Amino acid sequence: MEIKDLAGLSEPLCKLIDTFQNGCSFLFKPLQIKRIASVSSEVTSMENNVDLKKRLKEALLEDTINATHSIREKRQFENVASIYASAAQELQMIDHVDDTPVDPDWCTRFFDYSKDVSNEDAQIIWAKILAGEIAQPGSFYKRTLSVLRDIEAFEAKWFADMCQFVICNSIVEMSLLKYYPYSQIQSLMDCGLLNSVACESSLTEKATEINGKSHSLKIISSQIDLTMIRFRDVFRLTDAGTQLYNITQVQTHKSYMIGLKEQLEIKYGLVLELVQISQ
Repeated sequence: MEIKDLAGLSEPLCKLIDTFQNGCSFLFKPLQIKRIASVSSEVTSMENNVDLKKRLKEALLEDTINATHSIREKRQFENVASIYASAAQELQMIDHVDDTPVDPDWCTRFFDYSKDVSNEDAQIIWAKILAGEIAQPGSFYKRTLSVLRDIEAFEAKWFADMCQFVICNSIVEMSLLKYYPYSQIQSLMDCGLLNSVACESSLTEKATEINGKSHSLKIISSQIDLTMIRFRDVFRLTDAGTQLYNITQVQTHKSYMIGLKEQLEIKYGLVLELVQISQ
């Protein structure tokens, strides 16, 4: 029986199973992988995450119920089942899934790293990455997986907090030091989320807004060339930081954006409007 021939499987879910098969052959037997596919086609709604996780865990252990598994192996089975179920949910919310297969080496590394992730919040992040890579291969680099695997829980929280202050998808102003001690910023540099060298950045000629995570500054009018608007002594997110920023769900720090609006209007004579970004 071919996985793609199972009744009831959508193309995104079929691609999820293919990715799972390519990445988990070192961990699961072929029969277990086919049972995962079967369960996926039988569950009537991927929105019932609890039921899907339960059925997946049962499927993974069914043919090896009498085998001896260490506590660690059982935990790994449960971790992978949870991430798979959450990724299936994420794929339901993605409008378009590219036909390009996910790189097998990426698949192997993803499941090798994520099988030991037992924290539920962290599992959701890994699931978002899996779904995003399936939807558009190349969205998340292998080194991003390495960065995510190695960061501490408190560093992940610091990074999520910092995302409130990111503008133009990757810029963090020095004014961030008003809100956080430099030691926290240094930790984010050390773990590969933030570049350690300050730089300068400017808007493009055709820029229409200065965007944050949930709010942006819409450029209503300008009397100068927009490329003259410069952000000096800023830090940039690394590639890994940018990719993780894209899936981090936080709200823009409105007080910071209001302050930035006033600063830019005075310095460059702009007329800006603080607007909420449609989610």
